[in-house]
Amino acid sequence: MRAIIYIGNGTQLAEGNAEFRTFINQIKTKRPETIQELGFLHMSYPTIEIACEKAIIAGADELIVVPVFLFSATNIKHEIPKILQSLKHKHPTITIKMTETFGFDPEIISLAKEIILQTSIDTTNSEAVLLVGLGSERDEEPAKRLYSVAQLLESQLHIPVFHSEIMGEPAFSNKLEEIIPRYEKVFILPYFLFTGAHVVAIDQARLHLQKIYPNCQTVLCESFHYHPLLEQAILHKITELTG
Repeated sequence: MRAIIYIGNGTQLAEGNAEFRTFINQIKTKRPETIQELGFLHMSYPTIEIACEKAIIAGADELIVVPVFLFSATNIKHEIPKILQSLKHKHPTITIKMTETFGFDPEIISLAKEIILQTSIDTTNSEAVLLVGLGSERDEEPAKRLYSVAQLLESQLHIPVFHSEIMGEPAFSNKLEEIIPRYEKVFILPYFLFTGAHVVAIDQARLHLQKIYPNCQTVLCESFHYHPLLEQAILHKITELTG
């Protein structure tokens, strides 16, 4: 019997974890599997191990693991596979498959564009967009992916689109301080699925620089949150793996 295991990163903000749970509950209704669990990698309960064990106890012999992450970094390449390898060692008859991340999928690019356009961008004025991803100090792939997203959006929006990272390079605060003096308005899009501590930190840095550079208006866009396009991207990844 097949089970779907949805994995979230987890956040210190209770509302962020609650939003993830609500979102996953919506997705569950779109899948036929009777066994569907969610687990968190960090800072929240249940853990990935507990979610998988619950599915196995319920009768699952095939686990489709869905990391609800935009890009692959250390957590996707090493942390989660290590947990699944340990689970496989404990349950050798269980089949475990993991979907790809989806931050560069067409649905997510369309969603990012939609959020930016909702902020009343005027391409005739001196305006720019700054994407902010989580990034990684040990893996360059998330930054490279976000750069590609920025290039795509720039070609579609016809205004400058830059990228930055919270935990990698180019660092968000440095990049924002670099571009603020050059534009009348800068739209900041947190390239995150849900509200979390990092989004709060982004807003604090934005407000600090806004005081230093009052001639440039900075606007913090919404994170992706629950959206039909986000749902489509995740369901598409599951379908790719399950056929």
